[in-house]
Amino acid sequence: MPTKTPRGPYAKGIARRAEILKIALDAYQSSGRQGPTLRSIAAAVGVTEAAVLHYFDSKDDLLVAILEERDRTYGETYDLASPDGVWALMEHTIRTPGLVKLFVDMSAAAADPQHPAHRFMQQRSEELAGLGARILGPGREWQTRVLVAAMEGLQAQWLRDPSVDVVGDLKRLYDALTADGAGTT
Repeated sequence: MPTKTPRGPYAKGIARRAEILKIALDAYQSSGRQGPTLRSIAAAVGVTEAAVLHYFDSKDDLLVAILEERDRTYGETYDLASPDGVWALMEHTIRTPGLVKLFVDMSAAAADPQHPAHRFMQQRSEELAGLGARILGPGREWQTRVLVAAMEGLQAQWLRDPSVDVVGDLKRLYDALTADGAGTT
């Protein structure tokens, strides 16, 4: 007697979830510092808030999925294996205050190991460490950590004070950390 296997997600459901993520990412990219509301995202999709959340375990899961989609999209758009690609991404980032605010909020929430952002931020840190090793070379893990910390901190400062030169400050720090003598100690 054949056993029933659980059915996986339907193609329509997968497509609808992808549509919601694209619309939500676009909404965050074009929003101000406070970001869009769930209600405005639902309206842009043409459904209720409950219908949007039907495709995610919680609102926080939706927010983390938006960041995952951002990283996937940006990874396809920018050459993140070169400093110039990273600078181009950061130039784009400072034109998306709603998305920066979402990242800062989820970064803080990730301190709770039970929060959905915790796993995402840990994985992201590992990916950035690998990226840093490819750009800076082996033995320079501390420079990567400092650059990532500066990148995240400068974005938080920029939200409070838009005159902060995120990209300029990061370039100067990169130059200082990679100058001869900055070494691997």
